Amino acid sequence: MNKSVKLVSGNPFKTLLLFSIPMILSVTLQQFYNICDSMIAGKMISDSALSAVSATYPITVVYLAIAVGFGVGANIITSRLIGQKDYFNAKSAINTSLITISIIGIVVGLLGILLLNPLLMLLNVYDKEYYSLAYTYLLFYTIGIIFLFLYNVITSLFQALGNSRIPLYLLIFSTVLNIFLDILFVNLGMNIKGIAIATLISIIIVSIFSFIILFIYSKKVLNEKGKIFDKRLLNNILKIAVPSIIQGSIISIGGVFIQSLINTFGSETTAGYGAAYKIVYVIVNIYTVMSNAISTFTSTNAGAKLYGRIKKGFYSGLLICGLITLVATIIFLLIPKELLKIFGNENTSIEVVNVGVKFIYCVAPFYIFLCIKIPCDGVLKGAGDMRSFMIATFADLIIRVALSYLFAYTLPNEFKLLGIFLSWPIGWLVGMIISISAYKYGRWKRLIGYIN
Repeated sequence: MNKSVKLVSGNPFKTLLLFSIPMILSVTLQQFYNICDSMIAGKMISDSALSAVSATYPITVVYLAIAVGFGVGANIITSRLIGQKDYFNAKSAINTSLITISIIGIVVGLLGILLLNPLLMLLNVYDKEYYSLAYTYLLFYTIGIIFLFLYNVITSLFQALGNSRIPLYLLIFSTVLNIFLDILFVNLGMNIKGIAIATLISIIIVSIFSFIILFIYSKKVLNEKGKIFDKRLLNNILKIAVPSIIQGSIISIGGVFIQSLINTFGSETTAGYGAAYKIVYVIVNIYTVMSNAISTFTSTNAGAKLYGRIKKGFYSGLLICGLITLVATIIFLLIPKELLKIFGNENTSIEVVNVGVKFIYCVAPFYIFLCIKIPCDGVLKGAGDMRSFMIATFADLIIRVALSYLFAYTLPNEFKLLGIFLSWPIGWLVGMIISISAYKYGRWKRLIGYIN
C-alpha cells in the first residue's frame, strides 16, 4: 500500500512516525555534509578554515530550504495521484518536478555565483585570508546547487513512490565518499579548496545515480510515460511547495543576518558560534521536517474528510516532537564541550569552545518552544491557513533579528553575545504563542470544512 493511502488509516502516531523518519534521516545526513567539512577544516587545517566554512553555513541552509521545500510539494502531489491510481498524471508530476527544479537550480546557482561578493559582504566577511577561504568554499558549493536541488526532489519522489530506502542508501554512500575525498584532498595540500571540491564531486555523483535509479524505478512502478511537463500539476505543486520554502527560508535568512552580526566579533567567535550553530540546527531542521510531515498528514486527511484524524495527528506530532526535544536537550546540556570538540584540534583556542558552549546553553533549554510551535504550524499549513502560519513565522524572524541587533548595539561588551544568543528563544516564544492561538482559535477549521 502506498504511503499516501496509509496516512488516512491506521494508528496516527505510528503512521506519522514511520512517515517522518526517512525525511528526518535524509535532511540530517545532508546537514552532515557541511558538518563533515567543518570537522575536517577545523581538525586538519586551522581555526580560520573552520571559520570560513562556518561563516557560509547560513547561506547553504537557505539553499537547502529551497530544495527541501519544493520536494515537499512534489511529494504530496505525486503521493495523492498514486493513491488515486492515476499513474499517468503521477508520472507527469515526476517529470514536471524534475524539469522545474532543474531550471530553479540553474537560476539560483547563477545568481549565487554572481552574488558571491555581496553575500560575503552581507555576512561581514572582510579579512583578506578569511574572505578568500570563505569565497572558495561557497563558490564550489554554489556550482553544485543544481545537483543539490535535484537530489532533494528525487528523494521526495522516491518517498512518494513508497521507497525511502534507496535515496537513504545513496546519501550514506555519498556522505562516506565526501569524508574520504575531504581527507584525501586536504592531505594532498588542497586545503579548503579540496574540501569544497570533495563536496561538489559527492553531490554530483549521488544526484546522477539517484536520477538514473528513479527513472528505472518509476517506470517499473507506474508503467506510464506521462507528460513531459504539465502546467496544471506544476501549479498544484507550487501551492504546497512555496509555503514550505518560505518557512525554511525565513528561518535560514534570519540565521544569515545573525551570522553577519556574529562575524563582526572576530574569527574565533565566528568559529565557536558556527560550530555550535551546526549542532543546534540539526534539531531545528528536524523540527522543520516534522512540520512538513504533519502538513502532509493534515492535507491528506482533510481531503478524505477524516477531520478527527487531524487532531489525533496533531497530538501525535506533538508527542514525537516532545521525545526529540527531551533527548536533544539532555544531550546538548550534558556534553556541549564534547560535541564541539569534533570540530577542533589540539590548537583550537579556548575562546572558540567557550563561545560555542555559551550559545548551546542559551538555546537548548528552550527547544520546548519549537516543540509546541511546530505541530501547530504543520496543521495550519496542511489546512491552507497560510496567513496565520506566515504571521507566526515572520514574528519569530523579525523579533529574533531585531533583538540581536538591539542587544549588540546597546548592551555592555561583556553581555553583547549573551544578548544575541538569547534573542533566539525569545523569538521562538513569540512565534509559539501566535501559532498556538491560530491553532486553537484560527480559521484553519473553516477552510477545510471541519466543525467540532
